[in-house]
Amino acid sequence: MSVGKLTHYAFDLVLISIVLAGIHRNTGLQFDTSHFSSVDFRRWFGNYLAFGEACYDRVVGLLKFSGYFKQNNLILDRVQREAYVEQMKSMQLFDRFKDAILEEQQEDVSQTNAYINAFTPKKLAQLGLGIINLQIANIRTGLGGKTILELQLDPGFSDGEINTSTLRTGDIVKLSRMTTTTTSTTKKKTKDNDDDQQDSEGLEAVVLKVTTSMISISVDESTDDSKILQYYNNTNDQSRVWLVKLTNSITYKRMITTMNKINDFKDIDKNEIHRLLLGESKYVPKNDNRQISFINTQLNASQQSAINFAINKSNITIIHGPPGTGKTYTLIELIQQLTKLGEKVLVCGPSNISVDTILERLGDKYKTGQLIRIGHPARLLPINLQHSLEILSKSYGREVIQDIEKDIQGVLAKIKKCKRYSERRVLYQELKNLKKELKQREKKIVHELLLQSQVIISTLHGAGSYELKSNDIAFDTIIIDEVSQSLEPQCWIPLLLNNKFKRLVIAGDNMQLPPTIKSKKSTSLLGTTLFDRLVTKLEGNKFKKLLDVQYRMNESIMKFPSLQLYDNQLKCDSSVESISLIDLPGVEDNELTNTKCIWYDTQGGEFPEQVNESIEGDSKYNEMELLIVKGHIKRLLESGVKPSDIGVIAPYSAQVQLLKKQMGSDNEIEISTVDGFQGREKEIIILTLVRSNDSREIGFLSEQRRLNVAITRPKRQLCVIGDLELMSQSNSDFLKKWCKYVEEGDSDEPYEIEYPNVTDYLEHE
Repeated sequence: MSVGKLTHYAFDLVLISIVLAGIHRNTGLQFDTSHFSSVDFRRWFGNYLAFGEACYDRVVGLLKFSGYFKQNNLILDRVQREAYVEQMKSMQLFDRFKDAILEEQQEDVSQTNAYINAFTPKKLAQLGLGIINLQIANIRTGLGGKTILELQLDPGFSDGEINTSTLRTGDIVKLSRMTTTTTSTTKKKTKDNDDDQQDSEGLEAVVLKVTTSMISISVDESTDDSKILQYYNNTNDQSRVWLVKLTNSITYKRMITTMNKINDFKDIDKNEIHRLLLGESKYVPKNDNRQISFINTQLNASQQSAINFAINKSNITIIHGPPGTGKTYTLIELIQQLTKLGEKVLVCGPSNISVDTILERLGDKYKTGQLIRIGHPARLLPINLQHSLEILSKSYGREVIQDIEKDIQGVLAKIKKCKRYSERRVLYQELKNLKKELKQREKKIVHELLLQSQVIISTLHGAGSYELKSNDIAFDTIIIDEVSQSLEPQCWIPLLLNNKFKRLVIAGDNMQLPPTIKSKKSTSLLGTTLFDRLVTKLEGNKFKKLLDVQYRMNESIMKFPSLQLYDNQLKCDSSVESISLIDLPGVEDNELTNTKCIWYDTQGGEFPEQVNESIEGDSKYNEMELLIVKGHIKRLLESGVKPSDIGVIAPYSAQVQLLKKQMGSDNEIEISTVDGFQGREKEIIILTLVRSNDSREIGFLSEQRRLNVAITRPKRQLCVIGDLELMSQSNSDFLKKWCKYVEEGDSDEPYEIEYPNVTDYLEHE
């Protein structure tokens, strides 16, 4: 090798060492050499980096001495350097978010494919994952020219009702024809069966509405009309179809797109709130003094303080609302105050239920058109339909679109009657042109409606809808409710609509259940919500406002969660402080109804847990504990308590399903998982903990947020059934302290502990 080449390689090595040193000095990134197997090479590489840093210091020193930095504006002060480091860290965080979302999607798809491939449609229907024996009753056009299929049970194969618990509004489904191969795994498809082969693809759609008699689905926009109409024409009027639930890929796509946007975020496109959330700037309080005349005069001091803080003192606010503290009422007042000031407000949440709760309470406070809900009308309660964007657009511009809708239905009718393919092809083109014209007219109407509105409400994913993105609506304030149940990548969807908003309010409780995550790899990252990250990493306590008065439960029920999770800051309103069952009409005054907290201790081995194997994994149940549940219910009913005032919850779905089966379909007592009961309340809650084993395993019970949800659902009586010995010896700090609190009776009205004899319960079974 020539001397020239050796010199060239040596120069390259020096230059690379200087670049590596510069990266280390300016970003704080460390170079991990532990993965190198050779000790000698690790030692050499360490010396190489040290040499690079020495060279870097000399080069920088010479440039400073020569005045090069000053001449070219390259000197970064300490604040700018720290901001740059934080920016690099935030970019790494969002890259990790992207990887975690992809892992979550892969796990979701894997689980879905596992049950679709493992079972026949009939079995999937029995498992509650599909609906069979359907036929298309009608086809129509929805907002944006979308094709809506209305399905009903084929009376020739079923005279019952559709199981409404199988599918929910918003679910992604696949529609396929029922063939001889869909109900039997013994018969295999033949290679020459073109219809079966073609139909194996099916049609992807979104569930709009589910009733006991009808299912409405919106077919994916990319699906060709001719393919859709193969399921609905004169050649196969009697063909049966079936639906199976799929993974919702749209939600993942929107989150991935959002993460890519953040990584491509240019500084000119960011506002101050973006920079704070990305860790590029420090929190700076405001000091406005706008006078607030409260509309709801019943708000307490902490609620009024949170509202005043959000309007006058900060451009970012966390409203921390523990169970029963009136978080929703606080947000309703805040929204009204902001619109009084002339602001335009976007309200988002992780689910339809979360935003519809706000929509329902805002409904009578705004005129038609001032309050708009983005999303399918089928997802709304009847009382909220008047605020649906789709409903409003139909009525607002009725005369503009009525004629073209009539033409579309006319073409559809012709296609259904037409038997010749060449004629159908001409009609398909006519239908396509009509839909394009309809979409253009609706787009103009939608833009006018959104522009005139004061409050727009949508789910977090709905904020990424075409209607909002394409119209570039400028919001003054963005409010995200139930932020602790939302993945942080979801929360960024509304935040990246544009940079025109000047205020962000997030509301929730990080001591209640986080969002559901399927991939175990992603749990720690995706399980950390925006609320958590702001508080732990970005000075969130400086702009967090706690609502400290709760209006749900009596003090005996509230005391322990307040001590353990809320720094003993919660207070009972006088209206609920001492409430008990005897205050309810028709309820007897006895020892049971006077008790506010009771624990049936099942230690001793007579109440063992059991395992139920299912398609979604093993779930635990405990038949012996259910004997106590039913015994306690019987005593309550004999004391005059109404069945509708009682709720039974468990951390395991197998326990819930078994109790539902035992109680029968006519039962008025609500039975649910703990997760399914979040946001709900009952006069009495019976909590069956299920776990009781010699190996000291507690499973779901190790999650203190799940237990917090469970014990803060009741108003007047909390009844817990569980193995106190197991819980007190577990590795859960929350469980240990709860058991100690229960056993030591450290309160004015301590838990009553009962030791049930299983024989007594079996005799009365």
